[in-house]
Amino acid sequence: MDQAEKIRLLDSLIDSSGSIVISTHTHPDGDALGSSCAVYHYLRECRGKSDVALVCEQPPATIAFIADGVPVSGAEAIERADLIICTDYNGLKRAGFAEQALRGSTARKVLIDHHLSPCESEFDLVFSRPEVSSASEMVYEVLRQLPEVGGHTERLPIGALRCMMAGMTTDTNNFANSIYPSTLAMAADLIACGVDRDAIVAELYNRYRPNRVKAISHILSEHLVIREDGLAVIVVSAGLWHKFGLEEGELEGMVNIPLTIDSVKVCLYLRESEEAPEMRASIRSKRGWSAAQIAARYFHGGGHEQAAGGKLLIPDDIADASKALDFALKIEI
Repeated sequence: MDQAEKIRLLDSLIDSSGSIVISTHTHPDGDALGSSCAVYHYLRECRGKSDVALVCEQPPATIAFIADGVPVSGAEAIERADLIICTDYNGLKRAGFAEQALRGSTARKVLIDHHLSPCESEFDLVFSRPEVSSASEMVYEVLRQLPEVGGHTERLPIGALRCMMAGMTTDTNNFANSIYPSTLAMAADLIACGVDRDAIVAELYNRYRPNRVKAISHILSEHLVIREDGLAVIVVSAGLWHKFGLEEGELEGMVNIPLTIDSVKVCLYLRESEEAPEMRASIRSKRGWSAAQIAARYFHGGGHEQAAGGKLLIPDDIADASKALDFALKIEI
C-alpha cells in the first residue's frame, strides 16, 4: 500500500469511528506526549470528534505542560474504542499498563512511529520511518497529508503545532542529534505558523527545581565511572534518588553530559526502579558506537543507533541493585 492509499484509509477510519483512543508508551517522554497530544488536538478541532481519549500514565511534571488541555484516561477507555492510534512505540509491549487491554481490543489500530522494526502484524495500518527525528515529526508528516489540511500546516490547531514542536525538540535533545533536512523544514514551518519555540524551550529547559542541579553535580562528581575504552557508567540507586528528593524527569539529559568528554564513546545510565524489581537503562553513544545494539544485547531493549533504552531485571540479570555497576562495567561496546 503506497502512502496516498494509507492516508485515504486513515481518513476513512477516522470518519467512521465514534470513539477514538490515542495510546503512547509507558513512562511517556516529551516525544510521546507531543505526538499523541498533537493527534488529540487534530481529532477534536479539525475532525470534530468529541469522544477522544489519551490513554497513558500521568506525565512527569517537567513535561506536563505539553499535555495542557488534554485529559489522561485509564485503560477502561479502550473497551469502547473502535479506533486506536498508537504513537512513539513500535509494538504493544511498550504500552505498559494498557498493553493487555490493547491486545484484547477488536478496534482498528494505527501506528505512527519512528523506531526500528515496527511490529506490523499488531496494527491494521502503519506509518513508520526511522529516517525522521521523532514520532512528532511523523505525526506532522501524516496530519499534513490528511484532506482537511492538504499540506497547509496553518490549518492545523495551534495546540497541535506546539505539541509537535515540543516533542521534536525533546527527542533531538534541542537539535543536538537525529536531525534531518525534514526536521529543520518542519521547525521552520511550525515557527512560520505561529509557534513560539523560545517559550517551549524555556518550559523544557529553564523551569527545573534546584534539586536537579544539586543532584546532577553530586552524581557526576561521585557516581560517574569511565572505563579506558570510553564507556561511562552512572548508577543511581533508590536511596540516592530520595536523598535529593528527585521527581520523574528531573535527571532528563544527564546521560548526555559525559559524551562531552572527548574520550567517552558510550554513556550508560542505570536507575533503580521502585515500580518493579529492575534497573532502568538509558544509553547514548557517539557515531560509530551503537547504543541500540548494547540495549538489545544486555538490557532487553532497543532504540536508535545513538539513543536507546532497556532494563536489568532483578534477580534474573543481577541479584540486586548493588550489583548493577559490576554488571555494567563488564559489557562490551
